[in-house]
Amino acid sequence: MSCSRGFTLVELMVTLLVASILLGIGAPAFGNLVEQTRLTTTTNQFLTTLHITRSEAIRRGGLVTLCTSTDGATCTDTSWDAGWILFANPGRSNQPSDPNRILRVGNGWTNPSIAVTGNQPVSQHISYNPLGQSERLSGALLMGTVSICADSSEGRAIVISSAGRPRVAAADCT
Repeated sequence: MSCSRGFTLVELMVTLLVASILLGIGAPAFGNLVEQTRLTTTTNQFLTTLHITRSEAIRRGGLVTLCTSTDGATCTDTSWDAGWILFANPGRSNQPSDPNRILRVGNGWTNPSIAVTGNQPVSQHISYNPLGQSERLSGALLMGTVSICADSSEGRAIVISSAGRPRVAAADCT
């Protein structure tokens, strides 16, 4: 007597139905997880760049500036999305005086669903002095907030205090 093995049509249809229900529930949650990961990664990258800027200023004993840049060689009037350069700035200039003064170059973030913008004081330049305090190129006190927003209107804010220490807080990006 022969014994046949396999699935019946009803069993196959029930399996496909259960799989489609699980996929329908899981796909939106996975999309949200991916967006949260992108937001966290971008926040951590920018925060790390600020910590490097601050530590370089202390290590070098002079002003170090982080500015927005589209070409990796000069500071430009754009948002932080385009990219940035980090340079030693003993002359308190808006631009690196010598290509050898450029310490690091950061490319723009590749994901268009994440926007990185700063409020007026930190929209294009963030500088640290040898004491690790943030200051404007004019020498005045610098405090500000860099907002990192996702398409879901959820975001993070990197707040730079009067002492120059950056911290992360929740941001409303509506």
